[in-house]
Amino acid sequence: MEQSPSSKRRPAEPLETRHVFLDTQVYRALGHNPENPALKTLKDHILAHRVVLHTTDITLFEVRRQLMEAAQTRARELYAIEKLRRWRKQAPKATPTRVLEIDAAAIGEELFGRFHSFMTHECRAKVHGALTTVSAEEVFQSYFARKAPFDREGSKEFPDAFAVAALSKWAASSGDKVHVVTGDGAMGRAAHADPNLLSLKTVQEVLSRAAAEMGPEAEGIAEALLNAPAFDAHFERLLQAEVKEMAFIYAGDLAEGEAYEGQLIDIEQVGDWSIVGLSDKRVSLILDATIKVSVEVQYEDRDSAVYDREDGVWIGAEDAAMQVEDEADVEVLVEIDRASGKIVGGELLTSEISVSGPHDDSYS
Repeated sequence: MEQSPSSKRRPAEPLETRHVFLDTQVYRALGHNPENPALKTLKDHILAHRVVLHTTDITLFEVRRQLMEAAQTRARELYAIEKLRRWRKQAPKATPTRVLEIDAAAIGEELFGRFHSFMTHECRAKVHGALTTVSAEEVFQSYFARKAPFDREGSKEFPDAFAVAALSKWAASSGDKVHVVTGDGAMGRAAHADPNLLSLKTVQEVLSRAAAEMGPEAEGIAEALLNAPAFDAHFERLLQAEVKEMAFIYAGDLAEGEAYEGQLIDIEQVGDWSIVGLSDKRVSLILDATIKVSVEVQYEDRDSAVYDREDGVWIGAEDAAMQVEDEADVEVLVEIDRASGKIVGGELLTSEISVSGPHDDSYS
């Protein structure tokens, strides 16, 4: 079908926040299948840091139950088909002699294990303990007050109520919001009524919004914040804290060298950046930076040792340590408060930093 000359693409609005929760109804519609194109695209957005996925312990319990029930249903269907065994006596030559049996529980557990790994490892979902952070009293107050998701006659949406409350608590404590994606009317109404949550109906809305162009206005806002007086000091404090928790790999010439206790010495340069989130309160950016770090390298001092070729060991080697400085290129995610210009969240996206000193120009 050809488009009319006057037609044009209507760009999707960007996500109001990067934080997204998908209801069990969404996962069920996608077959709980990590290979589903929608879930694979969502993972791409997550790895590009345009989306942060949230879930709850209750959500995972529900998914596990759904997968176990699905496996049991298929097992019953298979058993019904196996009733053809009566034909084995009547038509023994044409009828298969082997009875096909499946372990529904094992299949359900394996399917859930794969789903759980996809969520927590591949998508790095933040798992909120709804059962530990939300009291029954809070939920029953909503139930008796007929607040969503209990606003319809006979409604008993207790799992949804616990999940919504846990997400709302996290959003309130973090100063951000969470998109709750669900086709379930009761849960959608509960999210819509909560000032800390935003309601979307489909995962497709999330995918299109995550890919929406931020536009020149967003770039201007981000550039102004990067050049604001508050940025440099806050960025340095963020990196100081993150570098201390970073994994360091020693790749230099010191024998059996291993790097420990990394510290930030200096920020050499902040390079390219891109916007991955924009709301009325915050801007989320990914920055390329070159930093100088110092680590303690523990190694074997073999200056006075003798190599035993027969046993392949150094005799007389002593344990030693040296402070090594080196430069590293890293990616950093920062969340900047638009009102104050302060960095209110962030993390080093680089998984590990390699150091290879000492270098001739630094050590004599």
